[in-house]
Amino acid sequence: MPTENELDLAIALQKFHELGLENGDLGYAYWYRVGQLLRRASGMQVQIDELSKELELCKAKQRERR
Repeated sequence: MPTENELDLAIALQKFHELGLENGDLGYAYWYRVGQLLRRASGMQVQIDELSKELELCKAKQRERR
């Protein structure tokens, strides 16, 4: 089940590919890098979501100990 912050990047990555093809070698390199950054940001968001859940569990355990 997708999280609230999870996005399907396929459409954006396809558009970046198209823009790269339209703009020659330098344009392609640029849009490729933008796509890589988008992928990394998406991966980081997944990690943030997982860590947020883990933090909430830790907070709940701390409250139980009190």
